[in-house]
Amino acid sequence: MIRPLVLALLLASPPSGPVSFPGAAEARDPTGRYAVVGAAATGSHALDLRNLKTGASRLLQPYGLAAVVLWSPDGGAVAVTDRDNRETSSARVFFPDRPGAPVDLGAELERAFPAMGERTGNSHVYVEAVRWVDAKTLRFRLRGYGARDPGGFDLLFDYALGGAVRRARSV
Repeated sequence: MIRPLVLALLLASPPSGPVSFPGAAEARDPTGRYAVVGAAATGSHALDLRNLKTGASRLLQPYGLAAVVLWSPDGGAVAVTDRDNRETSSARVFFPDRPGAPVDLGAELERAFPAMGERTGNSHVYVEAVRWVDAKTLRFRLRGYGARDPGGFDLLFDYALGGAVRRARSV
């Protein structure tokens, strides 16, 4: 006999995995309300956010070489890692129900750890969304290499939506 909790877990939507652009046509949120789609921007790459019920669409952000989209489990937020160029990447969190400025994880990291030499003393620095710990917490990484850290570094952090950044222990 299958217990109700086990049945509920089996029927729940699987977590949304990372989706890479260009290449993918879209990245749907786990609830089926929204999709991030590759936009037809002239001369550059861009992502649009589409409301799947109404068909309304708005520019989410342009991106450099590539972008990786990662939806929160409840579809209330979407993290976008922008591979700006070969030397840097940035990550932002957008809220589909709240148009406006996204949360810049690099700025949040700077606010929480202002004297972080890894960010300023290296020529290759990447901020990347890794996974959603839960619907309100995003794990992200700061990694890179350069003059300060020729052997490289790889640090993990958690960002609580609307809250603070703190160090994380594992992926």
